[in-house]
Order: sequence, then C-alpha cells, then structure tokens
Amino acid sequence: MGRIIVDLSKEKWQCEHIRPGQGVKEEFDKIPCERQGSAFNWNYVKIPGDVYTDLQRVGEIDDPFFGQNMHKMKWVQEQEYWYMCKFNIPVEMQGKKINVVFEGVDYSCQVWFNGYELGGHEGMFSEFSFDISPFAKYEQWGGGSNILLVRLDPPPRNFERVSGMKFNYNGDYHTGLVPFGIWRPIKVVATETVKIDNTRIESYVNGDKASVSFDILVDNLVAKSENMTVELTIEGKNCDTKAIIKSIDTLIRSGENHIMFDVQIDEANLWWPWDMGDQNLHIVKIKVLKDGHIVDEMLETFGIRQIEMAMNPGYTKEEVENPWTFVVNGKKTYLRAACWGGQPSLLYGKNSDEKYERLLHMVKEANINHLRIFGWHPPEVPAFYELCDELGITVWTNFTFSTNVIRKELPFANAMINECMAIVKERRNHPSAIYWMGGEEVSFTDAHAESGNKKLMEMIGEEIKRHTNTPYGLASPLSNETGIKMGYKPKESHHANGHYYGAGHLFMEEFYPTKDCCIIPELTAASAPSVESLKKFIPEDELWPMGMSWAYHWADIDYLKILNVEVFDDVKMGSLEEFVEATQLAHGIILQYALEVYRRRKPYNSGVALCHFITHWPDIKWGLVDYYGDKKLCFDYVKRTYAPLLISLAYDKRRWEEGEDFKGSIWIVNDYYDTLKNLTVKYKISDENGEVILKNIESIDLVESASSKEFTGIECITPKGKTFNICVELLNDRNEIIAENDYTLLIGSQSKAKAICKEMRLDAEDRQKKMPGFYRYFPEKWV
Repeated sequence: MGRIIVDLSKEKWQCEHIRPGQGVKEEFDKIPCERQGSAFNWNYVKIPGDVYTDLQRVGEIDDPFFGQNMHKMKWVQEQEYWYMCKFNIPVEMQGKKINVVFEGVDYSCQVWFNGYELGGHEGMFSEFSFDISPFAKYEQWGGGSNILLVRLDPPPRNFERVSGMKFNYNGDYHTGLVPFGIWRPIKVVATETVKIDNTRIESYVNGDKASVSFDILVDNLVAKSENMTVELTIEGKNCDTKAIIKSIDTLIRSGENHIMFDVQIDEANLWWPWDMGDQNLHIVKIKVLKDGHIVDEMLETFGIRQIEMAMNPGYTKEEVENPWTFVVNGKKTYLRAACWGGQPSLLYGKNSDEKYERLLHMVKEANINHLRIFGWHPPEVPAFYELCDELGITVWTNFTFSTNVIRKELPFANAMINECMAIVKERRNHPSAIYWMGGEEVSFTDAHAESGNKKLMEMIGEEIKRHTNTPYGLASPLSNETGIKMGYKPKESHHANGHYYGAGHLFMEEFYPTKDCCIIPELTAASAPSVESLKKFIPEDELWPMGMSWAYHWADIDYLKILNVEVFDDVKMGSLEEFVEATQLAHGIILQYALEVYRRRKPYNSGVALCHFITHWPDIKWGLVDYYGDKKLCFDYVKRTYAPLLISLAYDKRRWEEGEDFKGSIWIVNDYYDTLKNLTVKYKISDENGEVILKNIESIDLVESASSKEFTGIECITPKGKTFNICVELLNDRNEIIAENDYTLLIGSQSKAKAICKEMRLDAEDRQKKMPGFYRYFPEKWV
C-alpha cells in the first residue's frame, strides 16, 4: 500500500517539430513502443526544459541570445512540438490508481498515452493530471513498454488572451521570442483510491507560543466511505523541536474530505527573516492509515511564522487606506528589497538548482532581506522558495497581469483566477512567501482606468482569502495618476523609475525625495555588464564602437550617457572599458542615494525594492548581477547601503561650488531589534588628493532598535578641484567599526550640468521622433 512515484524527467525524451496540425495527420499519436524507425531521427531533449534550448543543443539553431539572433528564430514558434517518452511502469503499481502528473506546461498541450488521447490543458502555472490506469502495461521491456506523447502547441502571441495564465513576453522587456516548453517535471504517481491531495498550514504566533493549523485535503476516488486514521507527526528539520504526534479516526467519505488539526506549541521555534532571527524549519509527515497499514503518506516542510500588515504612521485616511508595513511574528520589518528579475534564464532549459543557490546566496550577501517577483515574470519554482526559506529571504509574488487591459468576460476571468489559485496553493506553506499581489502596472494608463482591471484584482483578493491567510495587495503602483483616477489613494505606493526613464529632465536629488508614499515597490537604475560578459553576447565587430546589438539588448544608450554626465560630468566614452566602468559606478551611486533617501524615512516608508537583482537574458540594463552571474560594481554600493545597520549622509545636491558652504547631516538607520549604546560617530572630508580638510568625532549614547534618526550635521567650505570625499563611520564601545559609508561629490555648477544633460535629452528625444525603436541610435540601419 502507499504512494509510488516515477519521475519521468529522469527518463529519455525525444522531440520532433512539424507544421501545426500535421502531427496528427502523420499519426505521431499512434507511434508504437516497439523499436521501429519512424522516431529514430527525433531530437533527444531534456524535461524540464524549453524548445529553444533543446534546438540549440542539437544544432538546429544558434545561441538565441547572441547578437540579434532572436529575430532570426521566430520560425521556431510557428511549429508544434511532439515530445515522446518510452518507459516501464513498476509492477508494484498494478492495482493502484495511476496518474501522469504534469507540474507545468507552457502554454498549451494535448496528451496521448499508449495510443489513447487523454486530453489537453491550457495555462502555464497549474498542475494537471490524467488517469492512465486503464491503459497501463506492466511488461518490463528494455526500451520501455509504455509510451507518452505530448503535443506542445505553438505559443500564444497575443498576451491579452493569456494574461494571468502566462508571464508577459511583450513590451520593452523582451525582444524577439515567446518562451515555451515543458518547464516543470512530469511524474507517474500511483496511489490507492484514497489519497492526500494537498495541505494548507497556517501559524498563529503569540510571543514564544504558537498555534499551527493543518487543513489536509483527502480525496476518496470511489463511492464507498471508509473508516480510516489520519496521523500527523511534526518534527524540527533544522531545530530541536521535539516530535509531536496527533491522530484522528474518521470516516473518509466519497469525494473531498477536509481533515483539520490544531496543534499548540509552547516555546515554539519560530521562523524569521535573516536579519530578525533564526530560520527554524519543521517537517510534517501526514499519513492516512487503514487497519494500521499506510494508504498514503506525504511530507511538507514549513516554518512557524505569522504575517500581518500594519498601517504606516504619518499619513491620513485621505492619503492612504491600505496597510503597507509588514509585521513578522509581531515585529515590524523594513523591506530592503530587490525585484528578482528572473528566472535566471528566460529559457527554462538553461536554469538549474545550482544557479538558484549561487544567486540567492548573493542576494543575502548584498544585505537584501526581501525579493519581489513582479508581474512580468513567472512565479518561481519550488527550489527558489525552498532556498529562500533556508536563507531567511522573504518573497512577494505578483500574479502575471502586467501592463495591459485584462479581459472582463466571466469565463476568461474565472480561468485566470483559477490559475492564480493554483500558484497560491503550491507555494502558500513556504514561510518565505509573505505577500501576494494581483497586478503589475494594471493601473497605468487611461485605458486601464476605463477597464475592469481593478474589479478583477479585487475578485482575486476575495478568492485568495479562501486559500491562505498570507496578505494580498491589489496592484503596483497604486498612487500614480491613473491609479488615483481608479479610486486609489495618492500616497500608497509609487514606482521610482522616473529618474532613469526621464534621464536629463531631473537630477536624482530632485526626483527621489518627491516620491512621498508608504512603499516603493520598484526603483530603476541601469548599467552595462563587464567587458568579459559583453563579449559573450555582442559580436566582436559591434563591441566598440557600439553596434546595433547593444540597443537590441536593451541598452538605452542616450540614458546611460546622460547619467554618466549627471554623476561624473563626463560621458566617459573614451573606450569600452571606461564606459562600462562608469555606467556601473553611476548605477551604484544613484542606487546609494535613492535607497538611503527612503531608508531614512523609516517608519513612514516601510520598504523599497531596487529593480532588478538579476535579469533573465544577457542585457545592458538593470541587474546588479549580470546574466552570467558576475557582480557589477554597483553590487558593493547596494551591499553597503542595505546593511541592516546603516550610517547615512543626507545631502541636497551632488555638485557644490568651490568655496560654497557644504552642508549635510548624518543619520543612523537600525533595522535590528537590538538597542545600541555608547557609540561613536567619526567623519572625515578630504579633497581629491586625499588631503583631509575636516574630521570630527562625536559620542552617541543610544541608537534605538528598529529606528531611523538624524544625529549630527556636517559643514565645511567646499575645496578646490573636481571632487571631494566624505567618509562616515560608526564605532561600538570597543572602538570597532560596525557601520561605514563613503560618498564622492562633485565640485562645480549644478545648473550648468543640468543644462548639459537637458540638451542631451532633448537631442535624444528629437532623434526618437524621427526613428522608430532602437534605430534611433543607428539611423544608417533604417534604410
């Protein structure tokens, strides 16, 4: 008795592509299991994976990410793809209910088993299955006695048709191809006629005590009701929680049965974000037994934690109506966040658990405590959430409604909502999953304001309450001009992307402080990856001077030049190496300024998310870490700026005239729940030659826990030269540096620099009016 699983991802798979509709005409669905020649020349492929990576692996296409190859490969998405797997079914499965389970297919498919058509499925995120018990063969042939065929349809090309059921592949976020493939594992699962479907786990925390509820869905597939025992065992996975065993004798009726357990735990080992405590994890083993024999058994890892939302102080009801402060186990936290920007690769076949592990350790190294998966990306795979559980990184997951009007027809809306709930039910027990959100930029244009977008986001929120206690937000941002037209309040949330996209119109010191709101879910800056990384995807003859492939890979070349001037008074175009280094340093300096503005506003501001930590193909844009896993120079700026204990210099402008009276102030932001006493602040101002023109030491008696406060001012006469440097340090009572920061400011005229940047921007806009898309950078190509 009990459950038996065969992971077909470990079996050999082959694939053939053909014109849509032609595969059935050729009777691919009737290919038999015995050795014969019709499939000898089918490609060998990997599951999970994607079509493009499989075709590249066998040499049918070149690297899609190199140069402008993506546009040369659009033919790929005009075909259908037949996946074939021959395998043996263990004889132990005989007499059980056998299902073939698909954890995720992007986007739609039809399935045959041993010549029988099982059915189809549409939707990227929802698991689906088919009963193959009547058609299963138990002979143990050398090449497999059973054959599974999956016809993957050409991918959808109109995102409005699949919004919420596939991630957005349109806009400036992706250049040429629609990703598709069997992106999650396929398994053969044999169970008795009574099986555990899934379990919902909720925790309620009161100090060091906790109550954990388990809602176990047991499915009885036959009409007969039976008396059975459901047993639950809780043990610590990485902590010393002693085993807790509970059981219930109950009648399992035909259909769905919800079996409830409430477990009280004194001195509970709680799960915390990494900067607030330990990441204690537990394992629950659930068994269904009949007469002492195991009918079914499942394991689930969870953490004991409670997430609530609190109103941000300092705002009226006319300004804000939603709570935006995250409260973990009764303690408020500040989100030092990044938009994840993944998956690590747009093409699923290029992803791996090893990539996730390396990148998420880098997230923690950068002092990031929270990741936001926004609506342009798919919710992540289990390995991602498992690693975040272990590392103490909290996750905000958007559903994949992004920058579009969403269809209002009820059948379509129901399909979208069901897909969203499938996402929730698979991920809800991860302690790292602390927030769900409906849409990304679905309150962004006048068309959105007139649509049913807001209503759909509200419908999703109502449905989510049936499946999880984890908080839900409607959309991001809420408080832009369109959002206010739709009825949202003006100081809920803003995207702080206007400095980048408006490069040349406003300097950073003029833009970021004006975003007065509770939370900043997105803040954009950009740079080029290293020269070594550029050589991997930019053809040699286009590296320098820049060729069309730069713009094809998202380089906003005008913006990068303008921001170099804003930060350095120079476009830095003397060489490829100089330009790349300058963009990465400018990226870091802009993020340092912007992120510190919002961190100093704690607790009125409760979080900020830079955009992005990574990006999912080799680009010249947002990531702190490039597609190949290399850190940019801006990484260290964020690491310093996101330190849980931050010493920060507030200043009004980047340029100061020679002889002008420079003024600034020193703040200390403490995200820890420890009060610090008997501290020392040191600061030093040096000219461009390193000569110290001012230094000082001041004592601080107390820095309160979870606080942000201004402590002292700095004034000096701006020296001669082009730059001057300010170094600030915070020392403990043992004279050890516990926080430090560094700033290089410019000597010159702010108004003249603004005039230069403004002129550059107007010139860029003029060219943009004359030339479409990225041809504005290379008008000679527009012939």
